Amino acid sequence: MIATLDMYDFPETREATNSWWEALARGLAAEGLSGIPPHRTRSPEESAPWSAPNLFFTQICGYPLRKRYRDALRVVGTPCYRAEGCDGPRYSSVVIVQRGAGITSIEALEGARLAYNGALSQSGMSAFRALLADRGIEPGFFGDAVCSRGHRASVSMVTSGEADTAAIDCVTWALLQKHAPQECDSVEVLARTPNAPGLPYAVPASIDDQTLAAYRRGIERAIADPSGQSARDALLIDGFSPLNDADYEEIDAMETRARERGLPSLF
Repeated sequence: MIATLDMYDFPETREATNSWWEALARGLAAEGLSGIPPHRTRSPEESAPWSAPNLFFTQICGYPLRKRYRDALRVVGTPCYRAEGCDGPRYSSVVIVQRGAGITSIEALEGARLAYNGALSQSGMSAFRALLADRGIEPGFFGDAVCSRGHRASVSMVTSGEADTAAIDCVTWALLQKHAPQECDSVEVLARTPNAPGLPYAVPASIDDQTLAAYRRGIERAIADPSGQSARDALLIDGFSPLNDADYEEIDAMETRARERGLPSLF
């Protein structure tokens, strides 16, 4: 069995993430769950474990959950983060530009080059699309778009001038400011996107209601475990909300609204 926590897994937070899984494993064991991996598995491709037959536990972005994995995974709940742009289990993205570039409005990005972390990203794609749609912006707004394959890489591209703008998950942004502030020095926040349910913890869809409840109790135990406080502080985790699959239908609704307002694609 495998457990993955790759979504905010930076080199600077790797040990904290390892410790956080160990705290989660203790909490889940205390609730009588079996087959718990003693250590988390790191995957070169973060999406690979989401359909793995030996998956025990994972964290996933809400957009790919709804678009590709809704039949494979079941939401256990959502961690809450101490980051500007978060509200309990909800999060948003910061739209960044190069500091001193003279870009002072979203409209001034017309013709700009966009860096995005992936086409199946709520924070880097769908939330930014929702922001533009809310402002009446039409298709073809950006002059070019390049996939960076990661939020941190998107920040680097804007810093270097390879891209003009990107939407960055506010938790990633806060973690970079905490652990690698020099990487944020040359960019600034232009705007913030609408918020949505954050990145949930998930388990295989075959898990029954009784076992799901045990998972939730185990996570609550981990949140309350004093021995995991330093790991939670490093990862900015300060709570847990037992959201369910229905709560993530809001991700679908955000995409539908953007399409109805005339913006089916960000690119």
